[in-house]
Amino acid sequence: MRSFFDPFLIPSSSAKMKEGSLGGSSFDHEVSETFLVGQRPAIWLGSLVSQRRLKWFIFGLIFLFLVLGGRLFHLQILEGPAFRGLAEGNRLRWEFIASQRGIFFDRFGVPLVENVATFSLLFYPSEFRQSLDAPEQLQLLLAPLALTENQISDLLKNDSYLPVAVKENLSYEQALDLMIKVQPFSYLEVVVDPQRKYRGQSALAHLLGYTSRITPEEKDDFLKKGYQLTEKVGRTGLEEYYQEILRGIPGQREIEIDAYGQELKVIAEQAPASGQNLVLSIDAGLQEAIYQSLKARLPRRGAAVVALDPRSGQLRALVSWPTFDNNQFSSALSEADYQSLIQNSLHPLFNRAIAGEYPSGSTIKLIIGLAALKEGLISKNSYINSVGGVWYDQWFFPDWKSGGHGYTNIIKALAESVNTFFYYLALEEFDGHQGLGLAKIVSYFTRFGLGEPLGINLPGERPGFVPTTAWKEAAKNEPWYPGDTLHLVIGQGDLLVTPLQVAAFTAAVANGGTLYRPQLVEKMVSADGEETGMPPIIIRENIASVADTQVIKEGMRSAVTAGSARGLGGLGATVAAKTGTAESPGENKLPHAWLTAFLPADDPELVLTVLVENGGEGSEAAAPIAREVFDWYIKNRLTLN
Repeated sequence: MRSFFDPFLIPSSSAKMKEGSLGGSSFDHEVSETFLVGQRPAIWLGSLVSQRRLKWFIFGLIFLFLVLGGRLFHLQILEGPAFRGLAEGNRLRWEFIASQRGIFFDRFGVPLVENVATFSLLFYPSEFRQSLDAPEQLQLLLAPLALTENQISDLLKNDSYLPVAVKENLSYEQALDLMIKVQPFSYLEVVVDPQRKYRGQSALAHLLGYTSRITPEEKDDFLKKGYQLTEKVGRTGLEEYYQEILRGIPGQREIEIDAYGQELKVIAEQAPASGQNLVLSIDAGLQEAIYQSLKARLPRRGAAVVALDPRSGQLRALVSWPTFDNNQFSSALSEADYQSLIQNSLHPLFNRAIAGEYPSGSTIKLIIGLAALKEGLISKNSYINSVGGVWYDQWFFPDWKSGGHGYTNIIKALAESVNTFFYYLALEEFDGHQGLGLAKIVSYFTRFGLGEPLGINLPGERPGFVPTTAWKEAAKNEPWYPGDTLHLVIGQGDLLVTPLQVAAFTAAVANGGTLYRPQLVEKMVSADGEETGMPPIIIRENIASVADTQVIKEGMRSAVTAGSARGLGGLGATVAAKTGTAESPGENKLPHAWLTAFLPADDPELVLTVLVENGGEGSEAAAPIAREVFDWYIKNRLTLN
């Protein structure tokens, strides 16, 4: 019978197989029935995977889970709140809402400035650096603006974190076109940019000032105050002095945005609070009349005119000449225009009315006369004989009139500005006459506001200068000579005053002995109409008696009727005045011309002080300007006050 192989038959005898799976070694295992039915599985698995590799694999898994678990704990538990905030920040955005800047009005309600909405293109240098875009991309975007190569180069070199105004006062069409083009680029933004537009043909430039953007040097200070770096802030004048009040309180709103930064909805909004309006004591018509007079008469001279109400210290006009166009500064003044201003020899940016310091000339005789009356050294009937000057030791101190003025009292001394009369009041004892002496002179100068700021609500006021013995010894290493005092009482030497100070002490004469702080604001008005008045502020009162000031007024009135200020006669109201001529340092320079006056002489309501730099005689250079201004005032305002 033929035998055959049965595949389902398991032989009982043992067989052998070669194992080559472990490290490439070869050895024999005997395979038996008992192995095939599973009685030795551990030996078989161990032969497939080494125990060492299995351990490392398990350790690796454990380590991986520990790392992932630790990282998950750090992100979810420790950093969870921060990342939730970032995620929320990507979904929500806060936007700044600029407040409406307050407006200036003159005392009759005439608006002096307005807020105009314009478009500006801003460039963010830090955003550009982070974008890694090529300069060619920026040039392509800015091509429609026709910028010069230097302007583009300046933008690329800028490493500030402040936005740079690439172009201001864009037309509506330009702004719309740029809004579309720059939308994908975070470093360029077209914004609605509030701009100040000033009225008055520059007559009010020094008084109002202007606004401009925050500079890199100011960045940190303004950020601490809660400002946005795109805001404009006040520069000089009332714009700077009342910056916080005019600015108001900006608003903000929280919006939800999509992945492309587009607004979806407004979550919350806080409306801005407009800045307060300021009603000034300034008469815009009077300011303009003064400006036009200076413009016509002094094309190549510097000058300053101050007009104020002696009953309150409120300023009616404050003009410094030459002036500048503050609208240029508020709408991005070009570098060429700025250089032309600062290189101008007449310094149009300098506010002479409050910061110009000059020898007082004979205007100081008003204070010397009052001091002598108050100290009982003279009366209205005290006379000296003026023969053309006085000798002190070996030095001669001349009068301005050769041969002198003859017998002179305080009335004539003021009317004709007789130096000799005041020489006799200078020293404590001189040629048989008892005088004031330096200590009392300095004391009276201080009482009338000299040598210190008066506190006008404008930045940049200068204090002037009152010389003393101690100052001269320290500054010049020289003793104080009697001749220094003789020069001092006629307004020469080292004494310096501002036009504002001369107007203030003239007002003290006019009102009977009260020195007021000069003020420019009558009241503040909030957006809801609530008014806050600015009452007069008295610096010092009773610094002279009414009787003594009346004597000085008579002398000033006589100057108009028969003395050095006759050019102010024949107007429709009585005027009292004092001229002054102050020597100017430097060769071949004319003296500074002064005139200070008030009207009506018997019941003053307006003080006017005029200074013309290197104008010559006060009666020739300053008096004609004062006459034009007084004439306008009498015709247009006298019956209104």
